[in-house]
Amino acid sequence: MLTYTVSPAGSDQNPGTPEAPLQTLLGARNLVRQSIQSFASGQAEDITVRLTPGIHRLTETLVLGLEDGGEDRFQVTWEGSENGDTVLSSGVPLVGWKHCEDNLADLPIELQGKVWMVDLPAGTEVNTLYGPNGIIPRAKGSAIQPLRMPLPAAEDDRPSRFGPDGPIARRMHTDTDQGVCLHDQFGFAEGALKPAADLHEAEFLIIPAMQWTMNILPVGQVDFAQRIVKLARPCTYPIGIPYCAPEGSIWLENSLSVLSPGHWVYHAKTARLYYCPESGTPEPDLVAGSLVEYIRMEGETDPGKKDNPVKGIRLRNLTFTHSNRYRFHGLTGRGIQHDWEMHDAATCMVRLRHAAQCAVEQCRFVEGGSGGVRLDLACRGNRVEGCEFSRLGGCGVVLCGYGLSRHYLNRNNEVVGNHLHDLGRTYWHCPGIFIWQSGENLIADNHIHDLPYTGIVCSGRTLYDREGKAECSRTIDWDAVEEQCGKGYVHNVWYYSGLPSWWMREPLMHSRDNLIEYNRIHNVMQVMGDGDGIYISGAGGGNVVRFNVVGPCPSPTMSEGIRCDDDQHHTILHGNLIFQQGGRATGITLKGVNRVTNNIVALPLTTPVRGFLSLETGPLNGSMIQNNIFLASAPDQRFVNDLRVHGQGRKARLRDTESDRNLYWCTTDPEAGKAYLAQARSFGTDIDSLADDPGFVDAENGDFRLKPDAVAKQIGFQELPLERMFKYKQGTDI
Repeated sequence: MLTYTVSPAGSDQNPGTPEAPLQTLLGARNLVRQSIQSFASGQAEDITVRLTPGIHRLTETLVLGLEDGGEDRFQVTWEGSENGDTVLSSGVPLVGWKHCEDNLADLPIELQGKVWMVDLPAGTEVNTLYGPNGIIPRAKGSAIQPLRMPLPAAEDDRPSRFGPDGPIARRMHTDTDQGVCLHDQFGFAEGALKPAADLHEAEFLIIPAMQWTMNILPVGQVDFAQRIVKLARPCTYPIGIPYCAPEGSIWLENSLSVLSPGHWVYHAKTARLYYCPESGTPEPDLVAGSLVEYIRMEGETDPGKKDNPVKGIRLRNLTFTHSNRYRFHGLTGRGIQHDWEMHDAATCMVRLRHAAQCAVEQCRFVEGGSGGVRLDLACRGNRVEGCEFSRLGGCGVVLCGYGLSRHYLNRNNEVVGNHLHDLGRTYWHCPGIFIWQSGENLIADNHIHDLPYTGIVCSGRTLYDREGKAECSRTIDWDAVEEQCGKGYVHNVWYYSGLPSWWMREPLMHSRDNLIEYNRIHNVMQVMGDGDGIYISGAGGGNVVRFNVVGPCPSPTMSEGIRCDDDQHHTILHGNLIFQQGGRATGITLKGVNRVTNNIVALPLTTPVRGFLSLETGPLNGSMIQNNIFLASAPDQRFVNDLRVHGQGRKARLRDTESDRNLYWCTTDPEAGKAYLAQARSFGTDIDSLADDPGFVDAENGDFRLKPDAVAKQIGFQELPLERMFKYKQGTDI
């Protein structure tokens, strides 16, 4: 095995030995490349690049291409210390702080004389600042409640179908007497915003009317006479009042007018950063993130013509930190579902693009403005294992394939045994693990908790917009769509036309045949609304979601433990434990023909708005709902809801499913389960189901083991492998 050593104290003129190490990752890459070239005429051997403990500062992305990989004959490993003290950072040290003695325009009077500044090179972009205790937040004002805009004077002046006339806006129940909600404008109450000279440097954080998305958008113009803000870029959805933030859903950031102790402002025009330290003077070792993407492994793939991925590269025992925030604006057509992330973009610190048989193992991704790892386009047989993702601005792991097309090239990857928590700190809608148009993956034994939004998303949902503005629409291969579905085909996601239409589209929907198992998810949905533990939508068939734990999730905006959402069929939900849900407290939601077996939905923290099991769009003929346990704690907690909530298709009805051998029980009212079961049987379902105490050891205190004589066994319920379900793959109790 060949070994090269890299140390911040080394030199790229050295040979890379432990006694004479290299200094930079780029220098090491060049020596590795030379070694690989020499293998062409001789015996190949594995190569290891050892990074010594310390901070290795990156000023540009390290790109590892075809000439830097293993080519099936050998492996190239980039590894750090097992102690986790080998750190890759793009943080630029901030030196030369000066006290601002002169009064600053728009600065709150109580802060005059307490602000420091530092000048940076012209053109520097600063979106993140870090100190000894982690990320230092940017200046942020109080929440603003948006006001609706006046109605356009004439019909021709109305916005496009993505505005108040569009199908999504109609779901907002826009009141014509109060005005309309627009994508790029909103009104504000008197005093909610103050005039400031630096508003052109500011941005607005916005949760629009659809509370499952947020945007960070630059200011265009502010008309204080009319009290109207015009944004420089449009929001994903019309700007209204979401239920998750009724007191205010818009925040002004990066203006001196909203600066407070412990926060900062950066003026790009003058390349000057202002900071108001809580301690009176700036802390030592302050750094600003400069890169979003640290390492990119990239091969060459031309779908349908040639496939030449980079292979055999492994990252191990490295800590990635202090990244910059990626910029993304809504309503571009380049986002992936609901603009939760971007398609084929540099949004994470490590990126695999056209890569095969590569790995990221035992690495840490902490304190960053971007995401952790993403696998883009043609990525197959890669592995992300045993990593920690913590306090990041975006997602932990993203698997993002091609849009609706014949290019089923992102698949057979593994994301296993990782710890993901405190993510989405910049973009609050980012899930912990995001699978989009990627199939046959193993997502297993991950511990996911303390997120502002959903734990795991598996999706291929796309709006068929030929103008290329709506979500995911610019990722569509229209030739493939028309070849598969017919000339001029457009699918309306809000109309549920059943399985025949879905089967026609399904070959283009690549998030299929994924195995999502043994993941432990709790304390998610802490900021946003209408999200879940595990979410599946428009993902193709054959996905198996089994033996996952979702709970406790006490957030008042929690929706479902597991949701099969729009355009989702042929999914197996088996052996999952969902308990102690807050908010809407729904355990499982179905909007299509799926299979629900041997699950436990138990003891919600609030009365479910819809039911433990919510059937929301039909037809559901062919669905199986069997051997499940529904455990209520109050008689007003509905077991099953089959009142259509969404869409224009046929009503979802329990009687159309194969529902039987389930158990319904209320711990405080034995008659509640019997009453429900009598009603279900009147429609010919649940003939062999029971209304009895299931026989858990101590469900109220989280022990869902069955007693030896448990009644649940009489319905064919198979005891869950709870020991593994509640532990890491590495065996750490959680």
